[in-house]
Amino acid sequence: MTNLNKLYTYYDVDDKKEQEVLLDLLKNHLPKEYTSKVITKLAEEGLTTDSQTVRNIKSGISKNIQVFNAIIEVAKEYEKISNRLKNNLKRTN
Repeated sequence: MTNLNKLYTYYDVDDKKEQEVLLDLLKNHLPKEYTSKVITKLAEEGLTTDSQTVRNIKSGISKNIQVFNAIIEVAKEYEKISNRLKNNLKRTN
């Protein structure tokens, strides 16, 4: 479970709009297999981590801005894919 209040505090997300965007990304666009995708993304940057660390950071148990940023980047990628799918479905009607 994600503790949004801790995440807002850890990463200085004070703006209400930013909080809504973060909630939407984490709740609606983060894929089920996000831990492996985050680990792969970080490995490309030369950083190593494990799935438990990624989950702990997402849930607000611990703080690491590089890992959290990678989580958000994965969610944003999937948001783009979701929006593209919605647009494609609208065009077929």
